[in-house]
This record gives sequence, C-alpha cells and structure tokens, in this order.
Amino acid sequence: VTLSVDAEKQYFIDKRLIAPENLEAELTSIMAGIQEPTIVVRFDQSLTVQDLVDVLQTGAKLNIKMVLATQK
Repeated sequence: VTLSVDAEKQYFIDKRLIAPENLEAELTSIMAGIQEPTIVVRFDQSLTVQDLVDVLQTGAKLNIKMVLATQK
C-alpha cells in the first residue's frame, strides 16, 4: 500500500484520492486483518516536516509501520 501526498496536500492511497480528514478511517479499513501492516509514504518535498509528522503519527496511532520513500 502506498500513501502519497502531493504539493497541494492531496492525499492518495494507491493513486486513489481521499480526503485528508478521512485518512485514519481509510487506513483502518485497508489494514484490517493484516498481521504486519506496512505503508510506503511518498511526500512532496515542498511540504513541511510537520505535515509529514502528522501523517506518521496517524500510522503510529494505528500501529502501522510507515516507510518513507526517497528518490535516487
């Protein structure tokens, strides 16, 4: 599963647009029943560190491992 946030702060789960306020509910639904849930996070470089922290805190709250993807 990939969570992407673009420069306009639009959130996408596997390229499907979701409302930021629904992130927790969407992740809960997608990760239900998965033993070791993991999400790859792709974040636009123009966003703030706090924006990233907010997303990572949601994952921590739901016990989802989040891996930050980087470009080569």
